[in-house]
This record gives sequence, structure tokens and C-alpha cells, in this order.
Amino acid sequence: MKHFILFVAVIFSGLFFAVLHKTEQGAVTNSLPTLRVFGYASFTGRWGPGPLLKEHFEKTCNCKVEFIEGSDSGILLQRLKIEGESLGADVLVGLDQFDISKALADHTWRKLSLNNLDVYDSVKPALNNSFFVPYDWGVLTFVTRRDELKKTPKSLDDLLDPEFAKKIALQDPRTSSPGMQFLYWILRSKGEEEGFAYLEKLMAQVHSFSPTWSTAYGLFTNKQAKMAYSYVTSPLYHEIEEKKKDYVALSFNEALPVQFEFVGIPDLCRNCTLGEKFVNLMLSPEGQKIIMEKNYMFPVMKGVMEGTAFAPLMNVRTLNEVEIMPSAEVDRLLRRWTEIRRGELN
Repeated sequence: MKHFILFVAVIFSGLFFAVLHKTEQGAVTNSLPTLRVFGYASFTGRWGPGPLLKEHFEKTCNCKVEFIEGSDSGILLQRLKIEGESLGADVLVGLDQFDISKALADHTWRKLSLNNLDVYDSVKPALNNSFFVPYDWGVLTFVTRRDELKKTPKSLDDLLDPEFAKKIALQDPRTSSPGMQFLYWILRSKGEEEGFAYLEKLMAQVHSFSPTWSTAYGLFTNKQAKMAYSYVTSPLYHEIEEKKKDYVALSFNEALPVQFEFVGIPDLCRNCTLGEKFVNLMLSPEGQKIIMEKNYMFPVMKGVMEGTAFAPLMNVRTLNEVEIMPSAEVDRLLRRWTEIRRGELN
């Protein structure tokens, strides 16, 4: 009996110290500050650069990184406006040049130190404000499968050919950054009035206008559409990740649009200093390499892309300037697009 009581005492002592140790560990974990990074799904998701950036940051920050996911960059500002401080975002990742004016008009942001950034010349025009810094950029065009089209479009007007009727997957410019890039490309290439007249004709050719890039590109990869508006680097993704070489980015007579993706720190941040350190990681050689290889976009910092499969893909003709369009002007153009789309649906 005495041995049994001693045995029970030892067991309970062990359980008590195990629970105590676990509680102490939990207390330490819970005491760590949490950096909350708000970004679009393909950045924060398991295949994007977010998880690796998180892993690298947590090694030295003495903190935890938590992602808040938005489906597309066009939706990020909407959520930030609606949820405000309750969203708890310390860093916002994924705005493009068409979002900047609206972001500055609707929210207050912390200034970022952008001195001595050794960026490509093509990136320098995107460094014209103190609140947002570009962390990658991409060139957009149409992507198709090799030898699947009987004709290969070489200009925007070629897309009106009956051969491509209901075969083109596009994004809705009201919710998707690539969708807005496509609208801008048309208007810059043709002028506003001719551009909207062209879009009215193009509506009949489009398979669908998806709310996000991933949805539109999924329709294409699932062979529900023959072409999708995407990035010149998209075929490289298929080649590296899937070992498929049958995807091709099309060349057009018109200069192609360039999308810059920016990161900023909202003034309502809770762990603002950690946010600044995370931005520094994104712009470091290590962070830029992760973003390039996981986001399949061009890095902004020199010395990262040279000697890689990404470098030759830069050799395309692009629209030169980076236009930060006033939010009122963006809204006006979107209203015109909506009227045309509504007319097509009716």
C-alpha cells in the first residue's frame, strides 16, 4: 500500500510539473508580440513568398508573424476601410499604382525611409512618395498554351477576331489589380473614347470577368478559356514548378503595361517598429530573392535577378512612366467600364 501511494505521488508530481512547464512555455509564447501582415491570397498562401518571409523574420525578431488574407489587392483597401483598427494590420502588402491615391485619401500611413535603395532604373519612378515602397514589379500580357490557338494575336485589335470569341479570361477592374491594368492598357494604347468603344466590342469575346487574378487564371489552366490576362513570368512558373513548357506569353505590337506592387504601414499599426523591420527584410537581397522565386515577379533591387531565368523576360517593350492616378479619376474610368459591362449583360 505504501509503495502504491508513493507511486501515485510520483505520477501526480510528474503531471504537475509537466503542466507547469507547459503553462510557462505557453506564457512565453503568448507574451511574444505579433506582427500582422495583411496581403492578397497568392502572397500569404502556402505557395507564395509570405510563409518563407515569416520563417526568416521569426528567426531574429523575437515575435510571431500572422497573416491576414485578402482575396485580391483590389479588396485590401475596402477591408481596411470597413474594419479599420479592428483588422489589426501592421503591414499592408500588395497595393499597386492605381491604389496609392485612394490609400492616401482614405487612410493615414507611416513614413518609410527610402534612402539609398539600389533599384533598377525602371523602378525609380515608383519611388515618388514617402509612404509606400515597391517590392516587386511585373509586365502583363496574355498567356496561352503553345499550338492551341489557330491564330496568334499580335495586337489588341486581333483579339476581336471571331476565332477568340468566349475564349479570353479577364479580371474585373473594380476588384482586381490586373483587371485595372488591362483597362489602363487599352486606354493608354487607344485613347479614352476609342478605348471604351473597343472595350464595348471586346465584351462579346470575353469568356468571363473574374473578381480576382487567381480565379481568371484558374479558368485558363482548367482549359475553360484559351487565353488569360497574366504576367510574362507566368510560363516560367509552369516550367519550374510543374515541368511544363507548353505555356507562352504573347508579344503585342502595343507596349505592355507594368504593375508595381507596394508595401506600406498604416498609422493604426500596433507593432509599427516590427512592421518597418519586415519591410526592410522584403527589400533585402534575401527577401527579394524569396519574393522573386515565390511570387514570380521581378525584384526591384539590383543584383538579385542577374544570372537567373527571370532576367531575359525583362526584354519586352513596356509603357515607360509610372502613373499614380488620382482616385477620383480611377473611379470615373471604372464607372464608364461598369456602364459598358451592364449594357452587355442587359
